[in-house]
Amino acid sequence: MTMTRLRLRARPSASRPRRQTRQPLLSGGRTGKMTDPVTVITTIYNGSRFIDGFARNLVQTLRAQDRAILLDDGSNSPLVLPDILRSDARIKLITAKRLGRGAALNLAIGNCKNGLIAIQDIDDLSLPGRLDAQADFLAARPDALSFTPAQSDRPVICRKGSRKIAPSRLYVSNPFHHSSLAFHRDIWVGAGGYDTNLPCCIDLDFYLRAACRAGASFWQLDTPFIARNLDPAERFYAAIPSDIYRATLQTVLDRYRADVGFSHWMILAMMRTKLGIARGTG
Repeated sequence: MTMTRLRLRARPSASRPRRQTRQPLLSGGRTGKMTDPVTVITTIYNGSRFIDGFARNLVQTLRAQDRAILLDDGSNSPLVLPDILRSDARIKLITAKRLGRGAALNLAIGNCKNGLIAIQDIDDLSLPGRLDAQADFLAARPDALSFTPAQSDRPVICRKGSRKIAPSRLYVSNPFHHSSLAFHRDIWVGAGGYDTNLPCCIDLDFYLRAACRAGASFWQLDTPFIARNLDPAERFYAAIPSDIYRATLQTVLDRYRADVGFSHWMILAMMRTKLGIARGTG
């Protein structure tokens, strides 16, 4: 295990999207396959109570060629890794002062040397085969943000075959679990990274930013590859006051509305708003 202690704040990305023509990412002759190495990225703030279960799951999830970067985002008590992670050369711990999730993700991904990134929260678990499946999918679709269902999803969500989801669908609700996300690092570069100034909705912003700035497409695989922690008392963003969440959500949606374009999803979102129907997760 490699340990790094950083004291400098990660360089923030611009909070507003640049108006530009979408440039879909090309593979550039890259011949990817499921054996391509993946770096699992986990940012942690006061999450030490989950570390033992996470450590066992991470070691089971990583293949020989994979890596993991864990970033302790200024926890009140600095994260101490269990022996199973400290002795693993594939795993790197970065200890920083408090940055916030967007900047912490940017710092961790900025330290990644592999081309493929997978996101996993410390309180969620990856299921067997996740990295093989997503590396294989991204080899065929290097422009994709690849998501998977969770074990806890309703059966109707778990469909046969991967499905492409339009960015405008996110204006009705967010069907994605950020802890299931995998993508090429090139997309993160093209999108300008994660927003560093939002109090919440950071992942939703990144999805739309990636679509509008980097030409990314959204895909959900048909197999559940994560097990989520569903206890709201233990999820950090569940504590965000509802007025801050609503205001931030509106800010994020308004940022990309013109670039996403008008569709039946936009019409449905407007109808739901007029009828006073609450928007779905995210």
